[in-house]
Amino acid sequence: MDSEALPARKRSAPSLREALAAWAARSPALALSRRCELACLRGLHGRARHPVLLRLMVLASRAGNGPLWGLLIALQAWPGGRPLLAPALVAMGALHVLLVKGLKAAFARARPCECCEGVQALEARLDRHSFPSGHTLHALAFSLVLSAQDPRWGWLLWPLSLAIALSRLVLGLHYPSDVLAACLLGLMGGSLCLLLLRQFGV
Repeated sequence: MDSEALPARKRSAPSLREALAAWAARSPALALSRRCELACLRGLHGRARHPVLLRLMVLASRAGNGPLWGLLIALQAWPGGRPLLAPALVAMGALHVLLVKGLKAAFARARPCECCEGVQALEARLDRHSFPSGHTLHALAFSLVLSAQDPRWGWLLWPLSLAIALSRLVLGLHYPSDVLAACLLGLMGGSLCLLLLRQFGV
């Protein structure tokens, strides 16, 4: 009898997403923060009605798709660059891809354009889930590492990172909490990469 009850308990166990949703539903503070988040998202998304801003946001979002980071890695191996930095950036980028995929699979948060009234996707989605923003995470991590190695990169990469993060909201692809979490994770990952680089004298 016990052997038959065990599978039943396993089937009825809530997923991480369901457990978090149930907890959030019982918290007035989280309900308030959710309303504030949606108001912020709709306010930013509404700016997309301006055609020039929309075009700039689309360009910023596409800049974070991946090829730019590959180009920056390749430049480190170029004569005059920092050859030992290139493999470190590749490893950091690969680990961040795995982290983002794992978190998106665990939380399975629908994108705002799929479940929020008045919010639509104004740029193609690279995957189904919203939390966290992979574009923002990679942008912050690469900006931190490269600007720490050469401050001249900061003049280009930090404004670009800000534009990428903002674009994910304006285009209806992420919630503000997705972007904020990605900023935190990106800065943590970039800081860890810098710490390891300094340990190896790079």
